[in-house]
Amino acid sequence: MKYRYSAWIVALLLLISGCNSDSKTAIEPPVERGQGDNTSTDKDGADTDNSDKDNSNSDDSNSENTNSNNSTKETKEEVIKRILSAQGAENITSLALKDFEIAEFGCVTAANLSVIQGYFNTTQDELQLTTLRDRLCKVVELFELDNKSLLTPSMLKDVGLRGLFFQDGTLDQWAYDELILTIPERNFEYAALQEAVEDFHHNQSSVWPKQINISFDDGGALNSIYEHLDLFDKYNATFTYYVSHYSTIDHEKVADIEDRGHEIGHHGVIHRHAKIYSEENGVQKWITDDITPQLDAMRRDGLTVTSYAYPFGAYTKETDREIKKYFTHVRKFASWSSVVYRGERSDRPITTGLSIDSHRFDLDKIRNAIDTLKGGETLYLATHVIGKTGNEWYITPENLEKVLAYASAKGLKFCHTSECMNFKGNANN
Repeated sequence: MKYRYSAWIVALLLLISGCNSDSKTAIEPPVERGQGDNTSTDKDGADTDNSDKDNSNSDDSNSENTNSNNSTKETKEEVIKRILSAQGAENITSLALKDFEIAEFGCVTAANLSVIQGYFNTTQDELQLTTLRDRLCKVVELFELDNKSLLTPSMLKDVGLRGLFFQDGTLDQWAYDELILTIPERNFEYAALQEAVEDFHHNQSSVWPKQINISFDDGGALNSIYEHLDLFDKYNATFTYYVSHYSTIDHEKVADIEDRGHEIGHHGVIHRHAKIYSEENGVQKWITDDITPQLDAMRRDGLTVTSYAYPFGAYTKETDREIKKYFTHVRKFASWSSVVYRGERSDRPITTGLSIDSHRFDLDKIRNAIDTLKGGETLYLATHVIGKTGNEWYITPENLEKVLAYASAKGLKFCHTSECMNFKGNANN
């Protein structure tokens, strides 16, 4: 305490003295230890300057904060680059809504972020910034649709859906139809749409069976067909027999054919030309005269008749519309000189049998059609009598066996006309 007062007295005297002289020396009053100075007293009583130590700690802290900010904050250009590089990458979860806001993707919101992430996971396109912004807006448009009827092929093309169009840009109608059957009624997510299209192609290539349907027409073919039933047994093959003139043929043989696993169909009471007869007499008169009498008789005899084949392959839109009221399946007929053997979709109730009668038969083309079948397709072949007749409307037993043998060797499934549409259920059979 004595020291404290002495120091103040000395300082005051010096200050007074300085005021009376030209000295410019500034005298600062002493600072007590512990009163805001940067010194401390060690255990031996020595004074220690802590100013350098405190400043050093402060500098280190500021440096760490600066480095931390620089390492976490991306520029807009860096965010855009990260978004562009994420196209087609799997399991994208690092793209957050803030990233799209920074990069000015105005269509992306919290409500559709998961849909956008699904697009990035699924797409194989690598688009530039402007194109990608437009693409994502179209993806959002699909998601916001509230009715399946509003969905169009062009909209699906605009979002880059793969496998829905052929290389020439035309629509794969079957793939599109299957897609429409599969997807929900609204809110279409790109990833789910792409998965549905890929499922279709997988089913077509690996799951759905390739099928063949062979049919015979006319009541006059009955005996020749009946005599060659063992040929079909040899290859575990089935066929459809379209009967006309039912009242004049052996009903027991017809029933026996059905009992042995084949299908009996309807081919007209007296094989009338549907187009000519209906145009001259009206569609209802054609139904009354050439359809219902025989259909009733066949069903009374216990036959299961659900398919119909037009005599001469002749029809009109009006007869098509009316005949579907009586049968679930209808077969037309193609026998022109330029006929091309090829499979058709099995999911259609109206089909066309391609002539393998003697004047049209071409084994190489038939084999090529079999070789190029896709899963879910059926090759529909049609003829009349088995064995030579007085006209060209027949197939020889030798040629018939060549077709049966090749189809069997290639693993095709033989189907009745009325069951070919069941190809999805037959996939594992």
